[in-house]
Amino acid sequence: MGITWTSCFMLAQEAPNTYLILNENKVTDLNVYKKNYPILRNWWLKTTGQLVSNRASHSSEMGKIYSLIFISGEKNLGDYASQRISLSKKVIDELPEATKSLRENEAEPVSRSTWVQVKNNTMLVPDFKIENYDFRKVLLFTVPSAKITEFKSTIEEVLKEEKAAGFNYNYITYQAIEGYSNNTFMLLLPDRSRLDYYTHQTARNETRKGNQKMTELNQKAAKFRNPIRIDYLTRIPNN
Repeated sequence: MGITWTSCFMLAQEAPNTYLILNENKVTDLNVYKKNYPILRNWWLKTTGQLVSNRASHSSEMGKIYSLIFISGEKNLGDYASQRISLSKKVIDELPEATKSLRENEAEPVSRSTWVQVKNNTMLVPDFKIENYDFRKVLLFTVPSAKITEFKSTIEEVLKEEKAAGFNYNYITYQAIEGYSNNTFMLLLPDRSRLDYYTHQTARNETRKGNQKMTELNQKAAKFRNPIRIDYLTRIPNN
């Protein structure tokens, strides 16, 4: 199935949109997956060249594998989508052992979805690199379609308040454009470890308690969210 973009995602941007292709599934043996993942990751990055910005894979507390493919710009996304099937055949030919092991290790089929980063609802530390953050809390939720604009505006205000309070952390929002309904959002909260995440989150929450405007904005945002899933991810090493 081809990717369908609505007009809201086709507007001219000062910088290219960041897209995320999310592959979700479960495996029988995580160690087998960890063994094959670096081989396949390196092949895909080398073969796709500039089409793909980065790839990262994670295991999770729910027993799922979250494989993330990052792509910059609509043209690269379209080119990648048009080549994916032929590339999938090529990797089987060139890496038969690794791909066979991967297929035999699958405990459920891969579910694929495509997302676009919501820039005004995202905050990153200046030196952010995927490889520096091994832990991610992920939240999937829906927002009533009629409330999406108001929700995004509220989160933008929340992040402005948090920046003004001196917060400096990673808060990354994506909106689904394929595979989930387009009123579905995914929030990624990367940190260096689970302990770091909870330590930093506790400190931030203490600051939020003393800021009435921040409290009201967060309460307003929470009313828009209908949770689907909360999971905790651990990054699988690239080598």
